[in-house]
Amino acid sequence: MSSWSYQAPQELSDEQYTRWKNLLETRTGICFSQHKSILQKGLSMRMREIGSKDYEEYFQQVSRVPSGNVEWTQLVDRITVKETSFYRDSHSYSAVRNYLLSLYESEKKAGDSDTLELWSVGCSTGEEAYSLAMLANEVLDYVCANSFLGVMATDISQSALAVGRAGKYSERKVNDLAPALKHKYFKALNDENYQVVASLRQRIAFVQGNLLELDKTPLLAMDVIYCQNVLVYFRRELQWQVLNTLTQHLKPGGMLIIGPGEVVGWQHSQMQRYNDTVVQAYIKMSLKNQRAKNGV
Repeated sequence: MSSWSYQAPQELSDEQYTRWKNLLETRTGICFSQHKSILQKGLSMRMREIGSKDYEEYFQQVSRVPSGNVEWTQLVDRITVKETSFYRDSHSYSAVRNYLLSLYESEKKAGDSDTLELWSVGCSTGEEAYSLAMLANEVLDYVCANSFLGVMATDISQSALAVGRAGKYSERKVNDLAPALKHKYFKALNDENYQVVASLRQRIAFVQGNLLELDKTPLLAMDVIYCQNVLVYFRRELQWQVLNTLTQHLKPGGMLIIGPGEVVGWQHSQMQRYNDTVVQAYIKMSLKNQRAKNGV
């Protein structure tokens, strides 16, 4: 038996914590001012994996550009990948369902050439994106619409995106789904896992994206932008900046939905609050309604 054993680094000093916190916020926007334990846990996990014992040495390693880029990506994966689930926060998904139904019932969408585009921002390992795809597909089936369904799913973590692209989940993950959805959209594998059916996987594009670089994202016109459990880790001024940019990616009449209470005080001249007191969602007004609101 080997006598070698790994000794974890000591607790981050205040100075080390400040340096790491500032580096992560500068590069990702995530603020760890109230989450020192999460930061240290992620650091310790990754440093253990590569046999590093010194915070300063590791800091220098990941700070180097471009030589440290690959290791930086691995570290961000350890720190940012969050536990998620299918149809997490049922109230928000109900609001999206009601909104989509209203689009078709009011005949705002008509014709075979129409598209239905949704964006899962901070999609993690894909459960949110697949939930949105299932929900939207069920709406299309219900209203007998032939709209093309597309879901864009973005996250900063490459490893999380790889899980999403594979669409393979444990039995525990899928067992909370309604039996009809589980039967329709998943197939059982020999290893007791389940995989999302190809017809649904093909509707989703998993793309790496940093919320600090949204200005580099093509101005795609989205019907729904779903951004939950992401902005809570950002400072208020950055939260507002991100939401202002996401607004530019919405079609007139499109919905932006964020976590309840996740962002406080944000307002936008093109947006009005969605009529649901349980969720925090906004609708992008048409140009005509914007002018009416502004008295033009």
